[in-house]
Amino acid sequence: MASIPALVEPTVLRWARESIGLSPLAAARKIKVPDDRISAWEAGQSHPTISQLRRAADAYKRPIAVFFLAEPPTTFDTLRDFRRIEGAEEADWSPELHAEYRRAILQRQQLIELMELDEREPSTNWQIDLLPASDDELAAMARHKILDSALIDLPLNGGSPYDHLGAWVSGLEESGVLVLATAGGKVSPKEMRALSLHFESVPVIMVNGADSARGRLFSLLHEYAHLLLHTGGLCDTISDLRAVSPNRRLEARCNAIAAAALMPTEAVLRRPQVVARRSDRESWDYDSLRAAASPFGVSAEAFLRRLLTLGLVDRSFYSFRRSEFIAAYEEEEAKAKPSGGNWYRNTVRDLGKGYVRSVADAHRRRVIDSYTAASYLDVKVGQIAQLAQRASVTQGVD
Repeated sequence: MASIPALVEPTVLRWARESIGLSPLAAARKIKVPDDRISAWEAGQSHPTISQLRRAADAYKRPIAVFFLAEPPTTFDTLRDFRRIEGAEEADWSPELHAEYRRAILQRQQLIELMELDEREPSTNWQIDLLPASDDELAAMARHKILDSALIDLPLNGGSPYDHLGAWVSGLEESGVLVLATAGGKVSPKEMRALSLHFESVPVIMVNGADSARGRLFSLLHEYAHLLLHTGGLCDTISDLRAVSPNRRLEARCNAIAAAALMPTEAVLRRPQVVARRSDRESWDYDSLRAAASPFGVSAEAFLRRLLTLGLVDRSFYSFRRSEFIAAYEEEEAKAKPSGGNWYRNTVRDLGKGYVRSVADAHRRRVIDSYTAASYLDVKVGQIAQLAQRASVTQGVD
């Protein structure tokens, strides 16, 4: 019996392939067809069979119904903003980044659907409707707004970077932001450090699950600054020293807002390491920077940049020592990075603790059935209870 052809629009096939960053050759090999077949389909010279179209839908991470549209859709897959590490080249997205971005969109849609079923309105407390005249004031307002909403207090005597990250994530979630992470190792921090999607209701921040806790914390606040400013564009961790283009200036501005929120001026000035070096600005070494940065949950380099912003170190010293301090930080993080991983811990980190709690709570109260809850979490029914336990407020962020 002859295979049944799927009479789909060639331009939709091309859009679906390009939307996940696959070349025609790579797509052909994923779909298990001859190397020239994808180009033939997209040129309208031949059509895939139904079986081949199912494999294409799986490879392109699209529901099969999308391929029967009359033309490529234009109402989704518009990324507002994502953040790379300094020095990373702009390039086509990897399939993994495409998949994680679309997961973020899907989770937002599912969370909104869940709230509608539960007859709950999403919080919009994350917003600051009237922005103040200065970014320092904005940072102070953002800090109080988010930490006042947090279910976890910031540690009083330093604590671990995960303690700080947990408090800020909790505050953002309670304020109405969906916070999640890329699945560890799927997307390199060199390609994407964090992304944010601005919506008036249920905006999204996704940090890189493979990044360090300190890196995720700064990225989290950087992206929150973007949400407050209603801005988009390519984001990275560029140095503030060469912020010459509009996009670079915006990135430097978001970095500065994040730094001021995480490291308030008065708290920085009270640090004993800062007091001791008021008259000797070049005596900072990595150990003293790390000790001064610890109560804020940030890296030594982030603290050094804050000192520069506050005029407590000279620009020449910052430029000269910055790469040295970053190298020391990376070596320290590599040694401290936990080996392997617990599936439940990693799954909760990737989905977001607030998201998992929302689904599990609706399931417990029978707002949704077990099948729906498992679908929202993309897990088996028998795993829901342990995921809920891992997502409890008393459990730390990993």
